[in-house]
Amino acid sequence: MKLVVADLDGTLIHSKGFSKETLKTVKKLQEQGIIFTIATGRHIITAKDYVKELHVKYPVIYSNGAYIYDHENKKVIHEALIDKLTALKTMKVCSKYNLDFIIYTVDNIYATKKSRDKLVSKVGKYDLEVVSEEELKSCVGNGVIKILVFDDDVERIIEARNILSQIKDIYPIQSSRSYIDIGHHSVNKGNALTILAKHLNVSLENCMAIGDQENDLQMIQVAGVGVAMGDGNVLLKDEADYITKSFEENGFSYAVEKYFFG
Repeated sequence: MKLVVADLDGTLIHSKGFSKETLKTVKKLQEQGIIFTIATGRHIITAKDYVKELHVKYPVIYSNGAYIYDHENKKVIHEALIDKLTALKTMKVCSKYNLDFIIYTVDNIYATKKSRDKLVSKVGKYDLEVVSEEELKSCVGNGVIKILVFDDDVERIIEARNILSQIKDIYPIQSSRSYIDIGHHSVNKGNALTILAKHLNVSLENCMAIGDQENDLQMIQVAGVGVAMGDGNVLLKDEADYITKSFEENGFSYAVEKYFFG
């Protein structure tokens, strides 16, 4: 194995950030010359500080694979954007069914005050720009990477996903029980890992991918070794080559130690 790609939320961090064991394991991989990087559903704005804390030197997969960015060389490796008309149509459907959402563009994150307040009540501080509903429509001209839909009612989330799946040229997927990530129809972490591995001149057979939610599914399917967290989504566990321990039991570190350090 030459490359380790890990999901962020629920795999490397929870609300309290990185555990000492996770930081130690990442450093150990880097010292051994093994490429380590992250594949997250987050926008670069809300994840870059974590990337910096882990001293990641290789391109990072953001927004479920819609954006791959090389921080060391300040270079975009890949991007796949939702076109303006499709984004507006998706937003219209969300509004019709009273679904809260935020917009990820290439350069920023936007939301109405109502959606911002609801999101903050769920996750705490969130770095985004508050705009009116009309202003939100004009923001899609900046290039939409992702639309994030959220609701505490799991049944509404399932219903929303079924409705959104009928829109052509987008790909809605659950990143947790309360969230739907909507990206360009070609976007998933598996495709992004394939692009990244080729960029790094590493075969997929020499990649380990580890995650905990449905949006990690394609990534663990294409990797030589696909690992599911012990407290992860059942779909992921069914497809994984290996199921590690839970987040609370430092499942990421446990899997890396098993495969790399014996």
